[in-house]
Amino acid sequence: MIKLTKEEKAEALELLRYMIRTNTVNPPGSEKELAGKLAALLRSEGIKAETVEVLPGRDNLIVKMAGENHGKLLAATGHLDTVPPGGVRWEHDPFGAEVTDGKLYGRGSSDMKAGDAAFLYAMIKLKREGIVPKQDVIFIGTVGEENGSLGAKAFLEAGGMEKADALLVCEPSSNELDVAHKGAVWVKVKFYGKTAHGSMPELGFNAVSRAAKFVVAIDKQTFAVKPDDILGMPSCSVNICQGGVATNVVPDYCEVNIDFRTIPGQTCQDIREYVEKALAEAAKDDPDFKVETEILSDLPAVRCPEGASILAALDKAAGRQHIRRGVRFYTDASTLVGKYPEKQVVIYGPGLSEMAHQPNEYCEVEQFERFTETYVNFLKDYEI
Repeated sequence: MIKLTKEEKAEALELLRYMIRTNTVNPPGSEKELAGKLAALLRSEGIKAETVEVLPGRDNLIVKMAGENHGKLLAATGHLDTVPPGGVRWEHDPFGAEVTDGKLYGRGSSDMKAGDAAFLYAMIKLKREGIVPKQDVIFIGTVGEENGSLGAKAFLEAGGMEKADALLVCEPSSNELDVAHKGAVWVKVKFYGKTAHGSMPELGFNAVSRAAKFVVAIDKQTFAVKPDDILGMPSCSVNICQGGVATNVVPDYCEVNIDFRTIPGQTCQDIREYVEKALAEAAKDDPDFKVETEILSDLPAVRCPEGASILAALDKAAGRQHIRRGVRFYTDASTLVGKYPEKQVVIYGPGLSEMAHQPNEYCEVEQFERFTETYVNFLKDYEI
């Protein structure tokens, strides 16, 4: 097993601190600066790295290492953007990368610059040691994961995943192996009515009232599927309802946004039918009921095939047996391998998943160092 020296651990930590200090809050993201600096650093170590523009000011980072077996490709990914610090006052500067009591604080420390830094430093360590991975490796540092997986979509559309046999997502996994996660189908339903004076509502058609009937109807719906043995049942949550312009005006428009979290086997069409049933219920006794639906996001659930070699390899590299878990949130894996269920996929990285998007976000320094070593040994020995 390869171990990092004290000096290497400090160097890896400084890389992570630099990444946290580089503000990539999304919106707007502005990942270009960070991607460019990381690419330059990796090239100085003799590693092939480039940036690819997705949008102005927003560049994916693409890093490649040739392996002994050119017929297999391991892809790893981590997003470069973070969510905003939020309105709650932090005890530590969200961009200060302060280390206190063994914890590194900062926005993105867990979600997910720690995973990015650990994997990139593992590649640097292998290059310095002259160790060639068993197969080709590509790391994709993506833009815009926090609002639609923009960078992952661009990489996929460019054919980047066609030769990849396995995907490691370096998101925080709370020290275990996340082998499945739910998908996300977001639906917007637009309700139309007819405006009128608030004192004469009978002359109009109230779009908010129509939306309210729909919300009641959809909350009564049940999913006609069996629970997944890891992810459980899908979920439905009405999270936005907006309509009306003034207290004395009957509203002629209202929109409702619904967040569906799906399990393997469910499709966007299944969700459409779920919504249509609720709409049919809401439209009873309303012959002028007018509505439109729009799919805002369609990200499939992912699950690693049983007995995948990547799971045993990570157990070996970490020197322990991990718990196999499923998580409710989605990652760039939905975009990158959602249409390739045969590909191996695992979410495994430093940090606590419950720290994501929280004030005073942190990653334990010891855990970051341990994951960096695990990535080194995983890359050294893993054969797909």
